[in-house]
Amino acid sequence: MFKAFNKPALTRRQRFTRAILFGSLATFLITILNIVLIKAFHLYFVILYVAIGWVIGNAIQYFGKGVQIQFSILAAVLTAVCILICDLVAYDFNIAFYLSSFTGGYDTIFELGYRVAGVYLAYVNARVV
Repeated sequence: MFKAFNKPALTRRQRFTRAILFGSLATFLITILNIVLIKAFHLYFVILYVAIGWVIGNAIQYFGKGVQIQFSILAAVLTAVCILICDLVAYDFNIAFYLSSFTGGYDTIFELGYRVAGVYLAYVNARVV
């Protein structure tokens, strides 16, 4: 019986390793770009977190090509790390002031919503489904 094997195909572990590598690289580059926007140009737009989540999720989907939930969890964690680092840079690493910024009015709900939407988009877009 003739068996055909797809030799250049990656295993599940290799795909997840690629997803970690390229997802971390995308997160690093996006974080640096957002920090430059915050510090050099004094532009702090919370709505950018939605685009950041989408980009990180799609990078993991493109390079990882996985269907397991671990790809989605990786994308959500990397996006949350990016959001946390960018927020801390925007607030000059003043954690007390950063935490007190979440006790505001209705605009705080929108800011939290954009952060959650970014993490959700990363989670949803990271897998090939």
